Amino acid sequence: MNTPASVGPVPVVRTRDGYWCHPVLSRFYADRDYIRADEYQAWLAEHRLEDCLVYLDEDEDSAAARDYAANGGFSGWEPPLPDGEGWFIGAIFDGEDYGPSCIWLRRREVSCGDR
Repeated sequence: MNTPASVGPVPVVRTRDGYWCHPVLSRFYADRDYIRADEYQAWLAEHRLEDCLVYLDEDEDSAAARDYAANGGFSGWEPPLPDGEGWFIGAIFDGEDYGPSCIWLRRREVSCGDR
């Protein structure tokens, strides 16, 4: 049986502009600009993960939002942590449709019936 690599928290070292991607997620994307939603959901399921996407615009009057509007960078943005335990950052990027975005990931609780 081929077991997928475990995906867990790693140190986040962002670029000067604010970007960062988890190494395992980066390998999955493999320099592609687009991933189909079903392919991404299958990757999450394979790694027993769930995700939560947050956007800078949810806090549009923050210093980070003003900096992004003026300079295009978002290195000062600290993405808000979703409710619950176990979240870690999967990626921080400038999404084409939503601007600065963060994918939070965490291990999905697997019940006996899901195995």
